[in-house]
Amino acid sequence: MAVRTLARPRGHAIQRRASVPPVALAIILVAPAIDLFAMLQPSPLLISAGLVAASAAALTLVLLWVRFPRTSWLFAAAAAAIAGLAMRLVGADIASALSLLTIVALGVGGAFRSSGVKLEAA
Repeated sequence: MAVRTLARPRGHAIQRRASVPPVALAIILVAPAIDLFAMLQPSPLLISAGLVAASAAALTLVLLWVRFPRTSWLFAAAAAAIAGLAMRLVGADIASALSLLTIVALGVGGAFRSSGVKLEAA
């Protein structure tokens, strides 16, 4: 009787690391940039541009979360973006803070991490 050993189990699922494409990051960062500019130079045009940018960011984050449903940081960023969009529709001042919360959620998850740099264990 011959016995064969396997180096690794074949029933193992391959896990992909959730990543945010640079184009998506650019779309997400437009709304906070417009918020900052609107604080410096208030204009009704900037309010509508911020609303469009926030809806694009919320849609982008929801689509990314649907692609990687097990990532809690993408869910948190999408939830903050949707809440910020809702606050913009109502006209609340907290909408710009929720846009920043979206960026913080992405940063905690590692969305701004460089893919080429690997950390060494000490």
